[in-house]
Amino acid sequence: MSRSFHFVSGLSAIAFAALAACSPSGSDEAAMSDEPAVVETGTGAEDTSPEGSAEYRSRDELMAEFDAALEQAQATNGDGSPAIWTMSDEDTTVHIFGTVHLMRPDLDWRTDEFTEKFNSADLLVLELDMVSEEGQQAVARDFLSRGFYGDGRTLSNELPDPVLTAFEEALSGLNLPVSAFDPMEPWMAAVNLSVLQLQSDGFDPNAGIEQILIADAEAAGKEFAFLETAADQAAIFDELPEDTQAAYLYETSITLGDTSRTLDQVVDEWRDGDVEGLGMLVANPDTGGGDGIYDALFVERNENWVPQIEGFLDDVEGTVFVAVGAGHLAGPDSVITLLRDKGYEIEGP
Repeated sequence: MSRSFHFVSGLSAIAFAALAACSPSGSDEAAMSDEPAVVETGTGAEDTSPEGSAEYRSRDELMAEFDAALEQAQATNGDGSPAIWTMSDEDTTVHIFGTVHLMRPDLDWRTDEFTEKFNSADLLVLELDMVSEEGQQAVARDFLSRGFYGDGRTLSNELPDPVLTAFEEALSGLNLPVSAFDPMEPWMAAVNLSVLQLQSDGFDPNAGIEQILIADAEAAGKEFAFLETAADQAAIFDELPEDTQAAYLYETSITLGDTSRTLDQVVDEWRDGDVEGLGMLVANPDTGGGDGIYDALFVERNENWVPQIEGFLDDVEGTVFVAVGAGHLAGPDSVITLLRDKGYEIEGP
C-alpha cells in the first residue's frame, strides 16, 4: 500500500482543515472549483522513476498492493455498523470509537448503539484539541511552521527530478503550478495535494466524524480531553528523512486519481465494523512499515495513548467517550490489542 494512504489516514480532521485552508496563494479559484479534477496517472509520471529504484515504485505496483489488501479485507465481515468497544470498572465506563477524518457529507453512519453510548458520556476524548481557540491556533502555528521551509529553499529546487515531474503532472489536473507550493516541504505539499483532490471529489473535512462529535458535545455541554498536541502530530511528518518525504510526495502524485476510491473502500470497511479488514487496509505493518512510517503513525502513538486511557478509569467517575482515527483501533498493534494484552476485559470485536 502506498505511503500516501497511510498519511491520509493518519491526520486529524482539524489538521486537514488547516492544511486545506492554506491552499497556495493565487490558486483559490482552482481549489474551489466545482469541477472534479481529472488526473491521468496510468502512464507518464510513474515511468520517470530511475530503473531499479526502490524509492519510486510505479502506480501499477502501488495499486496492485492496495487491491491485494482490499481483496483480503473484503473476505472478512463486520456486524454491519461502526465498531465500538467498552471497558469499565466500578465507577467508570470508557467507550472507544474509531473515526474517519474526511467523509462524504451524505453518508449515514449513526446507529442507535452509537447514539446511546455517545449521549451517555460526560467527557469526549479526541486525538488533539480541535475545540478551543488556543487549540486551533496551535494547529495553524505548529503545522505551518513545520511544513514550510522558511530558510530560502524551495520545493521545486529540492525535489529529485522524477518526483518533480510526477508532482507537476498531478498538479496539472488541478490547474495548479508547482510554484504555488514552493514554500512547502514535501510532506506538507503531499498532504495539501491529497486534501485538494479529496475535496474536489466530494469529501469534506467538516463532515469528518470529529467535527460532528465536537458540535454534538458542545451542544450537550460535555467536557473535552485530548491525547496529544498539534506539535506531536506535526513532528511525525516533519522529522521524516527528506528522501522519505520525497517518496511520499511521489507516491501521492502518481496515485492521486485513486485517492478517493481508496478512501471510499476504507470507509466501507469502517462502516461495516470490519475491524480485521480495516487493519488490512490502514494499519498493516507488512504494507505500511517502510522507513519507520508505520511505527511513527501507529505503534508509538498507540503506546502513548494507552496509559492515558487507563488513567480515565482511575481519575474519572462516569462515562468517557474516546474517539480516535479508526486505524488506531485495528491491526496487530492497535490500542484495543495493547489494552487487552495488559489484561483489560473489553467488550467489542
